[in-house]
Amino acid sequence: MTNNQQINPKNQNRVRNRFVGFATLLLIIAVFAPWIITDKSNLQTSTTPILQSEAINHQKVVTSTNGVDDSFTNNIPDIPYIPDSEQNPSSDDSSDSLDNADVSTMQTNRSMSQQIQQESKPYMIQLTALKNRQKIEELVALLRLNNYSVRTVPQKPEPNQLIKLQVGPYAKKEQAEQVIINLHNLTKLKGIIVAN
Repeated sequence: MTNNQQINPKNQNRVRNRFVGFATLLLIIAVFAPWIITDKSNLQTSTTPILQSEAINHQKVVTSTNGVDDSFTNNIPDIPYIPDSEQNPSSDDSSDSLDNADVSTMQTNRSMSQQIQQESKPYMIQLTALKNRQKIEELVALLRLNNYSVRTVPQKPEPNQLIKLQVGPYAKKEQAEQVIINLHNLTKLKGIIVAN
């Protein structure tokens, strides 16, 4: 009977150890299963398209207004400046008003094209600047895998030369600010917006 009592505590310890091991295994599975089971290919990544259709239309407007400016400057004859005192005093006021209207339209067109050019400056995000070429190549590969337009400055760096990693261009500063947040989540690097 004593032999029977000695075997029982050993079996109880073994059963208890197996139960504790099984419970531990279940806890580990419960912790890591959601991370493993989650289908990462179907998760939506919030990336902003590089160029939206309105930005392309905006660029077409800029190029067409630049063409208009060039035609204005090409059509202006080379008339020497004549001071007011030497001009003919019998000129019509109507011709002066027409000339003033032409000058004012040219000035408004120029100011509009300058405003459009200022607004349409493409914004780049400078993510980092490193001398480690291998690390830059890794970051470029990661960003291209996530559909970002990436470039390095200079494109073919010398050994131990500082390499800038830039993402973009983006038509609006707000787009670039949104992308900086996404890039920070992806690469843990804080980028800065640079006007190109």
